[in-house]
Amino acid sequence: MQVETSKEDQTLILPDLETLNVLVVDDEPTIRETLQLFLQNLGIGNAQTAHNGEKALQEITRHRFDYVFVDLIMPDINGMEVLKKITAYHQPTSVIIMTGYPSMEVVIDAMHNGASDFLVKPFRFQDVKLILERIQRLHLLMKKNWLLNQELEKKKELEELNIQLEKRIRLQTTMYSIVDSLSKISHSEDLYHYAVQKAAESCNAKKACFMLYDQVNSSLLILAQQGLEEMNQGTQAALKSNSEGKMILDEHFIETYFGKSNGKNVFLDKPNCDDNLMIIPFKIRDEPFGILMVGDVEGKNRFEEEDEFVLRFLAEKAALNIENMTLYDKIKKNFIASLMSLASAIEAKDPYTQQHSSRVTEFALKIAHRMGCTHDDVQRIKSSGPLHDIGKIGIKDSILNKPSQLTEEESDHIKSHPLIGETIVSHLGLDTMELAIIRNHHERWDGNGYPDGLMEENIPKLSRILSVADSLDAMNSNRAYRESLPFSVCIDELKRSSGTQFDPEVVEAALAIFSSSPVFPH
Repeated sequence: MQVETSKEDQTLILPDLETLNVLVVDDEPTIRETLQLFLQNLGIGNAQTAHNGEKALQEITRHRFDYVFVDLIMPDINGMEVLKKITAYHQPTSVIIMTGYPSMEVVIDAMHNGASDFLVKPFRFQDVKLILERIQRLHLLMKKNWLLNQELEKKKELEELNIQLEKRIRLQTTMYSIVDSLSKISHSEDLYHYAVQKAAESCNAKKACFMLYDQVNSSLLILAQQGLEEMNQGTQAALKSNSEGKMILDEHFIETYFGKSNGKNVFLDKPNCDDNLMIIPFKIRDEPFGILMVGDVEGKNRFEEEDEFVLRFLAEKAALNIENMTLYDKIKKNFIASLMSLASAIEAKDPYTQQHSSRVTEFALKIAHRMGCTHDDVQRIKSSGPLHDIGKIGIKDSILNKPSQLTEEESDHIKSHPLIGETIVSHLGLDTMELAIIRNHHERWDGNGYPDGLMEENIPKLSRILSVADSLDAMNSNRAYRESLPFSVCIDELKRSSGTQFDPEVVEAALAIFSSSPVFPH
């Protein structure tokens, strides 16, 4: 090995060389040791050696090297393989290929695989110095480029994390919105419409519908839709069953309203998710009772994984709400039925008040219809009207049936029955207006009623309606202390008390009813 050095060469230190880590890879000990000595004399801070390619790769995985001098021809793993491995690590490492048999083909192949320079054997100290001077600039550029790429990768990762975070926040917000909205819905019809609206909104879809499973007719019944104006409420979709008894949706229905069918069977009890059509079952205790269909996505060609998750979550929570509503309605109906039976039993004990609550409710409903009350208000009267006197359970029979005038103490005791009644039904889940029918049906328009002394419009409207119906039935019925008043006297009393005891608008509606049918319910 020919080595030429001078004092000037040995003292030359290139900028930053002392901070560099260099690896020399060669199977010839003399070359390894000589090149290591040259590098140390040039000021390289850390110059290590490896006697073959395998050892070199082990060192490279343990430590980061700035430069690697590697012999091209070595047993087992040659220099070109080492070069390829280093390049694959994407580290800012400059590789210098050493060879005693340089050729254009070798140079091109090595440069193509990421080599930074060549060192031809035998070499001199000056050759090594010149290579270091050349690749130092290249290495600085490489390192800057690598650092820049690292920053770009970090920025890209951060952007991706932000995107994922935004998705997660959006998903969590949607889930919270669904749970919060469902908790405020008390009627199944409203829930079906909400499910359709929320499904279309969440997935940015043009079309959505909810269909209820009709087991009797083996079909699906449309209860709510959006973007499918040609689909009327009550439209039916035929179902057929396969050999296993599984219900399958008719493909013709899908093609008619959603414009596509993938040719696969759409089972009633399983999700069916395609690029542009999702069919999600609603289940109660693992039994399907309906499906949610969503299609025609805007702004994108297909549903995303997030869309399917939202729809499944919506279907699961909505179905749970339906199950709870059904169970609650059943319990509520049974309890109300029990209370009504109890109220009827109480009324039956007094021959003067038999069927009083049902007559009052019947006439209150007529007044409500005459006044144009909403469907919900009519239902409230149906629910609470029969229970308006349930509080009399807490009043002694001796007071209720006393034939003579009541004492002041007895009168105050009877006046407590609206509050007792409200307490009895307070756990039924009745809304504010339903409770007000029971609590405030003895309020007066002039403010002299009980229990709250409310006046005029401050008295809930439905309570004002029931007050008129209740008073008319009381006047028109036999009592322990008097006989029923003639119908004409009842009408005169109603007119006389308009604006004092009763709401004039309610009185007007009652009189209009009597003008067409001058008979009070009996």
